[in-house]
Amino acid sequence: MKLTISSLLFIIICLNNWAQSFTVQSNSVMLNGSPHVQDFNDNTYLDALSTETLTWTIIADSMPSTWEFSNCFPNCYPIGVTNGTISITNGQSYYLNGHVYPNNTSGEGYWTMEITNGTTTELVTWHAIAGSVGILNDWIGINQAKIKTIYNMEGKVVHEITPNQIFIVVYSDNSTIKIFVNEL
Repeated sequence: MKLTISSLLFIIICLNNWAQSFTVQSNSVMLNGSPHVQDFNDNTYLDALSTETLTWTIIADSMPSTWEFSNCFPNCYPIGVTNGTISITNGQSYYLNGHVYPNNTSGEGYWTMEITNGTTTELVTWHAIAGSVGILNDWIGINQAKIKTIYNMEGKVVHEITPNQIFIVVYSDNSTIKIFVNEL
């Protein structure tokens, strides 16, 4: 009986692993920068577990009306391109980048990309903040339940963001982001 249950569990685990053809290293990417720069960006990677063609589509976005965004996956697409395909090869990692163009407007926003082959689907969301320490502190307040700890570059725990410093935010799932604000 034990052998039968063990064999059945092994088959289920193997089928589940074979069904997934790719993974994304981070499904949530935090971007921040000055509203006065041309753009700022950050990335994650898609890891291929098989060789095939994937499709990607931007399925949601919410940003200030003057903002624009673009993606590199791995080739960089112009602003306004919201879908495409990518051929992946088993064992390779693919650069997945998001650029936000704040056009001199402070604020915050996001966009979400759906990547699929028909059976495996991953969502990647870029959260962007352009502007002041106040906007970042408001974002931290809103997301406090998801945030485990915030460290400065000296390794000290901090409770609010101050200008001209780099901070590391550790989420409850132990994923991290680096943030920097260069103005008040």
